Amino acid sequence: YCQTKALQAVELTNEYVVKNHWELCMFATLFFGVLDPDTGLLTYINGGHEPLFLVNNSGIKQALKPTAPAVGMFPNVKFAIEQVQFEVGDTLFAYTDGVTECKNPHGELFTPQRLCSLLEKPSTSACDLLTRIETELFAHINQASQFDDITMLAVQRLKH
Repeated sequence: YCQTKALQAVELTNEYVVKNHWELCMFATLFFGVLDPDTGLLTYINGGHEPLFLVNNSGIKQALKPTAPAVGMFPNVKFAIEQVQFEVGDTLFAYTDGVTECKNPHGELFTPQRLCSLLEKPSTSACDLLTRIETELFAHINQASQFDDITMLAVQRLKH
């Protein structure tokens, strides 16, 4: 039931954006997830967003890649639903493209590869993971001006 409602919400949003904003070429990436706290099953739709990463103390466990294009790109899109097991101790890490596309004073990007190398290192908590990435990110940026938002989110499953 929950999956059907999630899918309907995303499809209705897509049709609204296509119908009302197509002339402006507007679209939005999204990650829509529903977690069953009892089982740890995460059901999700990734509409053109950067992949989210499920990480544990061994590193990246799984990349939650797009299951469909961004919302508002095309009419009548069929958004696929995927599922992943969110185990106790796992951390779900999400970010905007401003993280990997931020530049240093020489114009060099932070890059997805650099981000992944930081996700591969063990963390004691979601806060520890975010602090590690933030430290590296702002050392890279130094005093360079940025053109996009830099947003990160980490959620750790502590128990069931």
